[in-house]
Amino acid sequence: MTTETHPRAIKVDKSNLLDLKSACDDALKEYLETKGGYKQSHKHTDIKLVLGYLGCAFAAAGSYYGYIHPFELPATKFWTGVSVVLYYLFNALMMAYAYFIENDTIFTGYKSTPHGTQTISVGSSVKSYNPYYDIDLHMNISGSSTSSSGSSKTTITGKKSTHQRFSTAFQYWFDEDGVLAQEQFEADIIKFLANTEATHLE
Repeated sequence: MTTETHPRAIKVDKSNLLDLKSACDDALKEYLETKGGYKQSHKHTDIKLVLGYLGCAFAAAGSYYGYIHPFELPATKFWTGVSVVLYYLFNALMMAYAYFIENDTIFTGYKSTPHGTQTISVGSSVKSYNPYYDIDLHMNISGSSTSSSGSSKTTITGKKSTHQRFSTAFQYWFDEDGVLAQEQFEADIIKFLANTEATHLE
């Protein structure tokens, strides 16, 4: 006897745009990984962690140097000052990376297709007092194809990319109680992905 599992109902406060966005972000990421066939890349998180750890490492090194050497010594003051500057520098780099490069990105991933390796980057955003969920889809596909002409074969390696933007009102995905209509949401996501992939392969 098999037990059928149903997706967990997602319920939020419909008056809170950030809650609505967060619920859609989570549902979108879960779909891409569990049903979309994408393996998530944690590149952005890893880079921010490295920058954060480097800042903490320099701060700890400066603290340790100041602990084992008298602070009155010029060298101690110098290296302590350097460690403090480096700590703030790496934290500033981490914040700059999150703001300028990661930006609104909520998911990056990749999967293998008959045309090559396909990567996807998904960004989402909402505007104040505007109950619409905006999705930015960036797709890239890299691979090679072989064409034959007589007795010779030519292998062509290339990369294609496309970008599509979609916007949907939250009211189409959430009922009066603030429960996400999972099937409708996923149907729209499938349509968005299909439209982007169709443009991608033209």
